[in-house]
Amino acid sequence: CIVLEKVGVEAKQPNSAIRKCVRVQLIKNGKKITAFVPRDGCLNNIEENDEVLVAGFGRKGHA
Repeated sequence: CIVLEKVGVEAKQPNSAIRKCVRVQLIKNGKKITAFVPRDGCLNNIEENDEVLVAGFGRKGHA
């Protein structure tokens, strides 16, 4: 996946936070998705146009 931009996604109610995420474009089919960046400070290591790995999460068989 290629990183397009860094975004902050607001958490749903009743939580209040800005989740650190990145917009990425999948190389396989060109789709654009938003991926969560885990851990503290990891967003600082990611630049635009970097190649990143997206691990599947949630429903089985869907990334």
